[in-house]
Amino acid sequence: MKNVIRKNQIDEVTGLFNMMYFMEDSYYLLKDAGNGNISFLYFDVENFKSYNRKYGFQDGNKFLRRIAGILRDAFPHGILARLNDDHFVAAVENENIEHRIEYVRQAVHDFDQNLALDIKVGIYVPAAGIQDTALILDRAKLACDSIKGIYDKGWEVFDETLEKQIRIKNYIVSNFYRALEHHDIEVWYQPEIRTMTRQIMGFEALARWNSPEYGMISPGVFIEVLEDAHLIHKLDLYVIREACEDFRRVREHGEGWQEARISLNLSRMDFQLTDIFEDVERIRQEYQVPCDRLHIEITEGAFSFDDNHIIEQIERFRKAGYEVWMDDFGSGYSSLNTLKDYEFDLIKFDMRFLRDFGKKHKTEVILKSLVNMAKELGIHTLAEGVETEEQYQFLKDLGCELCQGYLFGKPQPLRMAAESYAGSEATLSFEPLACTDYFRKIGNINLLSISPLLSFEERENYISAMPLAICEQGDSVDTFRYIYKNEAYVDFMKSTGYKDLAEEIRYYQLGHEHFSRMFVRLLNRCRKSKIEETVDYTINGNLCNIRCRYIATDAKRKVDAFAFVVTNLSADKQLESMDLHVAIRHLLGIFTRVDFFSVSGRAENIYIDETQNRLTYEASTVEEILKLYADRYIVPEERELFLTFYNLTTLIERQKELKRDHFTAFFHTYNDDGDISLKIYIIIPFRLGGAECWLSCIRDMDGRSQLESIKAGEVKD
Repeated sequence: MKNVIRKNQIDEVTGLFNMMYFMEDSYYLLKDAGNGNISFLYFDVENFKSYNRKYGFQDGNKFLRRIAGILRDAFPHGILARLNDDHFVAAVENENIEHRIEYVRQAVHDFDQNLALDIKVGIYVPAAGIQDTALILDRAKLACDSIKGIYDKGWEVFDETLEKQIRIKNYIVSNFYRALEHHDIEVWYQPEIRTMTRQIMGFEALARWNSPEYGMISPGVFIEVLEDAHLIHKLDLYVIREACEDFRRVREHGEGWQEARISLNLSRMDFQLTDIFEDVERIRQEYQVPCDRLHIEITEGAFSFDDNHIIEQIERFRKAGYEVWMDDFGSGYSSLNTLKDYEFDLIKFDMRFLRDFGKKHKTEVILKSLVNMAKELGIHTLAEGVETEEQYQFLKDLGCELCQGYLFGKPQPLRMAAESYAGSEATLSFEPLACTDYFRKIGNINLLSISPLLSFEERENYISAMPLAICEQGDSVDTFRYIYKNEAYVDFMKSTGYKDLAEEIRYYQLGHEHFSRMFVRLLNRCRKSKIEETVDYTINGNLCNIRCRYIATDAKRKVDAFAFVVTNLSADKQLESMDLHVAIRHLLGIFTRVDFFSVSGRAENIYIDETQNRLTYEASTVEEILKLYADRYIVPEERELFLTFYNLTTLIERQKELKRDHFTAFFHTYNDDGDISLKIYIIIPFRLGGAECWLSCIRDMDGRSQLESIKAGEVKD
């Protein structure tokens, strides 16, 4: 070993040799003693990024210096160097190697046990005559990489199996440009499905390499090799160009393809090797593809803590009109931090989440929690790896908006995909592009929340088993259909006397029952107000409440979407008093509205149908509610009469004077649709806890042909 060490031969952080000196010195070592007695070791510290996140980069450098000291202790006579980042190499005598490696691993682990630090080691022992240090280190690194993620294995020795991997790796790098030129690398397409409708929303564009020498090379092999060779951006831009070219040709393959959107994958290296945004924009503009037809997928592994460059690039894409998706969510160490630090439009759940579906209950629990979390963050969701109807139905019930997998189709070249999804044998249809925003708004509903009707800004993060349904209806009840209903809602409808939902829909569309007419008016109110509306009603002896909200309009099909939850207000009554309660609920059902007032100013709505709003949400005192009611629902010329009739102070005196048990009046009244009808207003005085109270009961007049002969105001005799 040379006695004079120049400054430019030393790594400034650790004090070990740098890579240049290591290559030079190990060459002489191999020349002098290269007879199988020298081992080359490649060290990779796992979870080092977590250490930097927790303690900062200065302490991270101290940790690297600590590792250098540990290596010196373990290999005092070896040639040691820091390769880059948290990677180290060593050339040592082939003696007690495994014992020394175990010493290094234990010392690294003990440095901070809370972070589960570990170090993986690849070993290569070159045979006599092999003196290419770059090749030697490549083999040691390959041995190290082969045990990443295997938690009970700390080192691996290079063997013939890994030798084959090196040959393929060299082939990939050497033949990459030829493969692009000869189109050995093709773009295949796999459909992305809207779970609620089972229609094709778009396709993911995937690279497939069909080599003349090796046949189909797995993407899991060539993508990693191209990343290491800093060629991955060439592949990704090639795929994007080919996809845009295919996009321009889709009109030849049926009308549906004009509606398709394409998801494009970007590697973490793309952001380092080129101005990827400018490159994508240049290709998109060349082929005149709208931004909203292209979705940018970035794998989770691309993100590191507070990487401002990546954050800026994502923002450039989103400002330009692209959707940015996070791919393979859950495959890395820092998924939750990534969601916190970056802005995404959608996350794709890694296919490994579904591998144990039906075998491990934890799978369902984790997916349910992830969908719920994404909804609360305002992020849309897609699940990969869907292979069975059971998996699909589970995701649909959760409210996961999109799914992808072999159940719907394998990746295929464009010519085959065109026949599968637009040919005469096609079993799936395309979602119209005009419906995208419609379904995105529906997708914002958190089906797992206790408050599913609240908007993203309003709702709280709770899981619900409330009876919930989402329906569509246009101008006619004949267009009514459910596009979602949970099991609790199905059970609820059966509990009210319907055999199944088909029977309930049939009765609704016939329109013979009060409930049918009430529900039509409720949907009309929601359509106009765009806020949550609520109605009480009786059905088969059950006093129930519906809370309903308009969600979105599909202008193409001329239908509106509504979400609603129902509550059986009488479900907790005791069986012994069931007959009495049923009778009382039927009695309430003849009124359109029942309110409670007290002399102290307390006001509560007890029952209300679909024709008016509660008002107790908008005003708090009896006086304020009565004034608001008069202004909103009583015709102008009768408002003074109405307020006189409902003057509770004079009502006490009138009650003493006339000794009546109730008071009656007639007023012409608006409903929320703007229609006017004559209604009966009945005030029933009573005492509660020694205080004066009143029930205000309102109902429609019978015998509408005789309304003209009735004078508005209080009935005096």
